[in-house]
Amino acid sequence: MSCNPAIGGLAKGQMVREIDALGGLMGIATDNAGIQFRMLNRSKGPAVWGPRAQADKYRYAIEVQRLLATCPNLTIVQGEAGAIETELANNEDAIETGGASDSEGATRRRITGVTLADGTRLRARSVVITTGTFLRALMHTGETKTEGGRVGESAAKGLSGCLENLGLELGRLKTGTPPRLKRESIDFSRFEIQPGDEAPAPFSYLNEYDPLSPAPDDSVSAPTPSARWQPPLTQVACYLGTTNEAMHEIIRANLHRAPMYSGQIQSTGPRYCPSIEDKVVRFADKASHHIFLEPEGLDTNEIYCNGISTSLPGDVQEQIVRLIPGLENVEILRYGYAVEYDMVWPTQIRSTLETKAVAGLFLAGQINGTSGYEEAAAQGLMAGLNAACHARTGRADVVLRRDQAYIGVLIDDLVTKPPTEPYRMFTSRAEHRLHLRSDNADDRLTPIGREIGLVNDDRWERFNARHDAVQTSLALLSELQSAGVSLSEILRRPETSWDDLVVHHDALKNVPRDVARLIEIRVKYEGYIARQDKQIERFAKLETKLIPDAIDYARVVGLRNEARQKLIKFTPRSLGQALRISGITPADVTLLAVHMDRSSRHGK
Repeated sequence: MSCNPAIGGLAKGQMVREIDALGGLMGIATDNAGIQFRMLNRSKGPAVWGPRAQADKYRYAIEVQRLLATCPNLTIVQGEAGAIETELANNEDAIETGGASDSEGATRRRITGVTLADGTRLRARSVVITTGTFLRALMHTGETKTEGGRVGESAAKGLSGCLENLGLELGRLKTGTPPRLKRESIDFSRFEIQPGDEAPAPFSYLNEYDPLSPAPDDSVSAPTPSARWQPPLTQVACYLGTTNEAMHEIIRANLHRAPMYSGQIQSTGPRYCPSIEDKVVRFADKASHHIFLEPEGLDTNEIYCNGISTSLPGDVQEQIVRLIPGLENVEILRYGYAVEYDMVWPTQIRSTLETKAVAGLFLAGQINGTSGYEEAAAQGLMAGLNAACHARTGRADVVLRRDQAYIGVLIDDLVTKPPTEPYRMFTSRAEHRLHLRSDNADDRLTPIGREIGLVNDDRWERFNARHDAVQTSLALLSELQSAGVSLSEILRRPETSWDDLVVHHDALKNVPRDVARLIEIRVKYEGYIARQDKQIERFAKLETKLIPDAIDYARVVGLRNEARQKLIKFTPRSLGQALRISGITPADVTLLAVHMDRSSRHGK
């Protein structure tokens, strides 16, 4: 956890649940290292609830290593990747691996391995590159520049040139981090306390209530997350405060010393997680901005000052931080800084996260222009999955649709709308967010994970038991009536909760609380979901109509030049994805569909 000591949040929390539903480790690690759990957006509907956990960043790292050590067939080799080894693939190989078409130019190269900086050669059919913020990384604090991807860790210098030599076009992005404060020097009484949830919700489905076990005595209480799971670590509070106009004045007076404004940094930073300098300039009418004091762990006195990410000089950071009520005597343990780093424009990758230029080379995380642990983990899972498929079968073709997962939305956005700033996931990016809730990620994805081979027997048995319990309880709800009306219909009413039904119907008292929670959400959303199902069905034909790898866009009769150039550049996977590319019209897609149909009938 190189920056914020937290996992999840709005849309991000849904992605962590999706990663867990597919057999990934992030949810389990977070549950075991979490020191505060909160469900965000409780005031709104469950479709946009976002689970979030503050984590002990040091225990989280240890827990991930422990979990990795339990993975069969995994060997961890520590070293610096110095070079990527490739060879020219012949035309037959290129076609078999989904290789370059005539419209993409020369025949692709293919991966043969990696050479470490110490000369060690690792032979491989597939390689996944996940470089974070380390490619030719440069840290900025005021006028001071230091090579490195984060404090105390050096930059990766050779890999950028290697990627360029393989024909990949690189860009440059920037992110930032706030100062870390000494716990003992903070007057927390001046801040608003933010405790975690009384009934914390785990991220991992493995930690939710097991429907095969006897129901707990309190199963009749409100349909909140499982009462049986409790975080293993001590839970702590976070604290809310604000900046002020005096602080803003000092920032404005020192903008000429801020790397982003002095011209020292010219790359683009995250618009949705701006530095305090950006906030003061862009929102000049606002007299204050929220800040959050977040503990970095149980055994450290480091406090993460979320909300004042900055690359201002150290002396300015000392001034502005001490103007915040409660921080008058604060001691800064480490100054905030900005990091510039190389990335690869994601127009050069497929929906499988495989590069178009090199067969078997996959990219994941910030190298694709994203920001955040959750976005990186989602890509890492899909890139690793497809890399394994490619190594085993010679072809990578596992892609999640936009209506199946936030993971699908993320990757589709990257390959059709290349980011001009670090990409961050929001619920508003998902047009099917009623389907993509945090409560049903297992229903959406665990069967897919099982079919692929990601979901083990234990997880699969738990999923089936929970699924059966939900179906049985739904059937019971439909059978039971009150005044001639089924309880399902009554529960659908906005003013009726599951608790209201349980009071009058003893048969519902044995329904586990987490099962009751799922049922209440599904019943109340049923009408909305049915409408969205029809929308998904209308677009499904376009999504399943895959565009052949070897298509020659120059031969599509009537296609506009702009559309032809965009299709050659983006090489969309399907007609649906083609339609989402900026500059492609429905008429262009119709012409493309006609061409594909004609080619198919003539065997071309």
